[in-house]
Amino acid sequence: MAVGLAAALSAALYSTFFSISGASERAGKAVDGYIETGYFLERFSREARSSYYRRTNELTFFNGGRDGDSGAVSFTTMTWPVVSKDAPSGDLMAVNYYVREENGRKDLMKEVWNPFQTEKFSVEAVEGIKGFEVSFFNGKDWAGAWDASLEGQTPRAIAVTVTLGSGEQLSATARTMIR
Repeated sequence: MAVGLAAALSAALYSTFFSISGASERAGKAVDGYIETGYFLERFSREARSSYYRRTNELTFFNGGRDGDSGAVSFTTMTWPVVSKDAPSGDLMAVNYYVREENGRKDLMKEVWNPFQTEKFSVEAVEGIKGFEVSFFNGKDWAGAWDASLEGQTPRAIAVTVTLGSGEQLSATARTMIR
């Protein structure tokens, strides 16, 4: 009887330990998602504030809208050189943010390149998201799409929202600074 009681108690403790361990791992992944998304939002805001477009310069652009069921945005920006041996570098860089879906999983991707060259470098900005939305402010209204070649300038502000795998949304709005 004592052996049976000890076995039942051991099974209960074993189950509780792995239940707590699994909850701890899930909480750690959620925190990692918040940190990764926060880093993305800060970096995106800096790049968007420094977005650069001139009608007379064919290497500059600003385009955004929907790409399928997710948002996407591409623009040239004044930034510091990328620190990576494989990435292009320069003060004027082009960036493209889009959602890549593979095997039922969505990841927010960042593609970066020097507009004077053609080689592109891609990195995963935020993994395991449910959605990415972007909208553009013209000084009066918010729009779901922007094409600087038609508008003649960058939007006054850009808002992005990342929906995490948990369903929670994190957002940032950046005012463009270069006119």
